[in-house]
Amino acid sequence: MRVNSLLILLVLSVFSSCNDQMKKITEPGSEVENVENETSEDLEKEEFPTIEKIAQLANSGHLSDEFSNSEIEMEIASINEGMDRVKVIWLNRNTQNEVRIDFMPKDSTKVFRVAVEGKANKFHSETGVKLGMTIDELNSANRKPVDFYGFEWDFSGAVKFNNGQLENEKIRVYVKTDKNYGNQFIGDTPHTFEEAKAAKLELYVHKIIFEPSKSTKL
Repeated sequence: MRVNSLLILLVLSVFSSCNDQMKKITEPGSEVENVENETSEDLEKEEFPTIEKIAQLANSGHLSDEFSNSEIEMEIASINEGMDRVKVIWLNRNTQNEVRIDFMPKDSTKVFRVAVEGKANKFHSETGVKLGMTIDELNSANRKPVDFYGFEWDFSGAVKFNNGQLENEKIRVYVKTDKNYGNQFIGDTPHTFEEAKAAKLELYVHKIIFEPSKSTKL
């Protein structure tokens, strides 16, 4: 009996020792994988600063800290139906990651707005709103269903936040569809996201504008 007991204890001891060694081998691998994932996400954030950060850099004259001279282009352009001429800085002009920075008409050192558009554009807002996100994802970010104005006019696809989470943020958001839409979605009439769902428009965020001095009205 004593011999049997000793054998059982010996087997248990060997099993426990092997199990500890396996943990020592496998656990570091898991930690390395997590570190790699976090590093990849951090690199993407560093590569594409938020539009709010871009406005901050432009206001302080430090855009060159984040962008090379070849990525920065300046011009004078007309806005407000030709009533004002302002300094405009383009980042990555004529690429999918294009950014437009308009300065104030009466103070070319102060940012009026930063605009990004296009489904594949990687620049985004610190509010969590990203280009290409669906209207359902936008509703989640707003924590309340949004409405949107019709298409084919000056504020085509402009979003109404309906006193949701994004209402008091200094951004404007515009949605778009790649589907065919009827006459009921043309013009300045507001529509609910349920109407878009029923019409299978598959709306997505097409444009984001950050305005430091934004009004909540169009």
